[in-house]
Amino acid sequence: MDRERLLSARMASQLLSAPASTVQEAAGHLLATQSQDFIAGRYTLAQRVHPMPPREQVNQLFNEGLLVRSWTMRGTLHICLPQDAQWLVQTSKERTLRSMAARHRELQIDPEVIEKCAAIIQSHLSAVGRSSRPELFDQLEQQGIGTRNQRGVHLLLALVQQGLICLGPIPQTAKLTAQDFVLVEQWISEHHVPDNPIQELLSRYLGSHGPATLRDAAWYAGQTLTVIRKAAADIEPELISVDTDERGEDLYVVQGSAAHQVSESSAKIDLPTRLLGPFDEYYLSWADRSLVADPSMQNRITPGKNGMFNAFWLECGRASSLWDANVAPTDSLGAALHQRYVDFRNAN
Repeated sequence: MDRERLLSARMASQLLSAPASTVQEAAGHLLATQSQDFIAGRYTLAQRVHPMPPREQVNQLFNEGLLVRSWTMRGTLHICLPQDAQWLVQTSKERTLRSMAARHRELQIDPEVIEKCAAIIQSHLSAVGRSSRPELFDQLEQQGIGTRNQRGVHLLLALVQQGLICLGPIPQTAKLTAQDFVLVEQWISEHHVPDNPIQELLSRYLGSHGPATLRDAAWYAGQTLTVIRKAAADIEPELISVDTDERGEDLYVVQGSAAHQVSESSAKIDLPTRLLGPFDEYYLSWADRSLVADPSMQNRITPGKNGMFNAFWLECGRASSLWDANVAPTDSLGAALHQRYVDFRNAN
């Protein structure tokens, strides 16, 4: 398959050429939207919906418990539907905690400390319903549990892995990134329980990120390639290889998915221009990003390999240039997309 059709298939699977009708539909389709940068995560979802909702409308979904944010995979915050939060956390729990074991030893975090924190936080949230991170830290400090030097963040993350808490509503007086913690048992009333979590994770990843390799899926899920390959073998009938990458590894789509339909279509290729925010799924969620950006552009999107992912313009399915807040394009479409992004970021 030529590169343009591969890119068209990926844009379709990412809802960038055929948007969802609601934010919840987009969130469920993407499964888990990278949201370490909370504004960026909300923008990622919003621009995959037509018509694109304002940030206030997306915020309301968190306040109503229709979206949550949690450390679901790779020790990183993601936005997901509430019913998907717990099984995603539990599927990655062992590998997440193992990756943090050395840091926990440095911070003197052990099972006894975590158990004590859980009792304090559960008692507090049961009484008040919701609390900010500083308020939870204050509760721990009052009971003699230190929270400085990132110890508090790691303690809260450990409680997320226990299934105790997640991030839910957004305070009215919130700054750009504030969000309150809530008890999962109080905030989420329905939990999806997959028969085989790894198989479902792989199927939903390829359904929303294909064409992609199993290596891409392993990176996204924070799982070993061996585990992902086994899951792929178990769901082989629903996977279609549409091409291979530079390694010679299969690029898969899910049978019947938007990407599968585009890959088999002879219709004119659709690669609409888009302005993607920082940490966007279209770039971040693959181990190999060469299809979307050449090496020079990759270095500009992630300068210094420091964990930051800059906003960029997507033209003909590929990253063309970084976004500059102070320079609006002169063409009408570019100017409209630029202003839409500025308005979303600057909203109260």
